[in-house]
Amino acid sequence: MPSAQNAALFLSAVLAVFISLVDAVPVYSGLAELSETSGDEVQDVDGKSPLSDRQKWHLMARDLHRDVKTLRDQQFERDFREMVNMTAYEGVRVKTPLLKPSDGCLSRNFSSDLCLSRIYSVLTWYKENWSFIENENLTSSLVNDIKHGTKRLLEAINSQLQIADGGADQISSAPLSVRSAWTRKTTVHSILFNFTSVMIDTCRAINYMSKRKPAYRAKDTKRPADWSADKN
Repeated sequence: MPSAQNAALFLSAVLAVFISLVDAVPVYSGLAELSETSGDEVQDVDGKSPLSDRQKWHLMARDLHRDVKTLRDQQFERDFREMVNMTAYEGVRVKTPLLKPSDGCLSRNFSSDLCLSRIYSVLTWYKENWSFIENENLTSSLVNDIKHGTKRLLEAINSQLQIADGGADQISSAPLSVRSAWTRKTTVHSILFNFTSVMIDTCRAINYMSKRKPAYRAKDTKRPADWSADKN
């Protein structure tokens, strides 16, 4: 019996130490919650250095993707309750701008300037046509959140591109139809479905940009006048 009591006391002591260590370990929620902080206050998870501009863009893009996807799902559940799979509506979706492989946003042919320019043009289209979503009386607060989130991300990207008003590539698309209640529903679904796809690609591209190492100049940048000094 004494040995059993000693074993029980030992196990209790070990458990108490384990619990105290667990309580002492800081819990990190990851980058998912950093977007709740303003851009200038966002700190990297190591707490030592601020995030780069493109890391901040990634957080903005990720939040925007989350909101657009949530609104898409809400609208689909409201207007198409009889269907549980969005693929059933592929045949009636309206074509709206998407990011294509030729836009320089894939790793095999990546071009930061080309990709950002295309993202800017595509997001501008959704911004300019967002009133169609608003006019369909979607009372969700996400409608305004997405509107402001899109504007904020466009301004952030333009801080590098410096595109003048009206200078973005104009994207042509078929006029949005409002002829019947059915076409309004399918058009709203199309915009939100394709916007979600755009934001998936945008998040992936900006995240790739934020992780790329800067290119270094291979050539010596010294002036010719300095070369003779090195030889002496």
